[in-house]
Amino acid sequence: MNYEEIKNGLAEFDKTKVDVYLTYVHKLMSDPKNSNWKNFFNHKQAIALYKKVAIDGICIDGDSVTLNAMRNEVVPNYNYQAYKNKLLTIYPETMFDLQIVYKGDSFTVKKDSGKVNYLHEINNPFDEKKEIIGCYCVIKNQRGEFIETLNKTEIAKMRGVAKTQFIWNAWESEMVLKSVVKRACKRHFKDIVVNIENIDNDNYDVEKTILIDTSKLKGKYEQPQD
Repeated sequence: MNYEEIKNGLAEFDKTKVDVYLTYVHKLMSDPKNSNWKNFFNHKQAIALYKKVAIDGICIDGDSVTLNAMRNEVVPNYNYQAYKNKLLTIYPETMFDLQIVYKGDSFTVKKDSGKVNYLHEINNPFDEKKEIIGCYCVIKNQRGEFIETLNKTEIAKMRGVAKTQFIWNAWESEMVLKSVVKRACKRHFKDIVVNIENIDNDNYDVEKTILIDTSKLKGKYEQPQD
């Protein structure tokens, strides 16, 4: 990996952020677990990926945006912070509340004349065997007030089509929060996150999603057989 070429290729961007990226790429390439990356990841691809993400005013930092190898191809992976950061570049006054709801918690929500009012009572935040039953994302800015929820079945479905199972296994709660903010942004701020969605969707098996979505329609919308 030619790090000097990466630095020169990204000279137009903030030097501090580029340095963070270079440190992250070096860490990836130095990790024995990623030894196969050297066969298909080079400085030209590293430059192209950074620019692809930077269009949205965010950067690949190894935290809010990471890199994953998918079938001999490296693709960016966004976490929930990346979606938040993108909205904040357009609506800096945006207020977020992303929370997981566990078994035993009480959660109620009411939307009155466009205002989102909700109450989340946490039963035992220190229970080491907490069971996730859902999650929610509340977003409030000058565009309006919005709430998105995911139940246990929907979370399992989103996990089932993700190609990043190793991340789900290691950071389940983080991925649950990403799932709900991804859904919220796609529903209410699609015009803002369209590029992020196009890139991040490489981490999901779209064909598998279609199969899951249509499986319940068998019989009702089944195509006639010749």
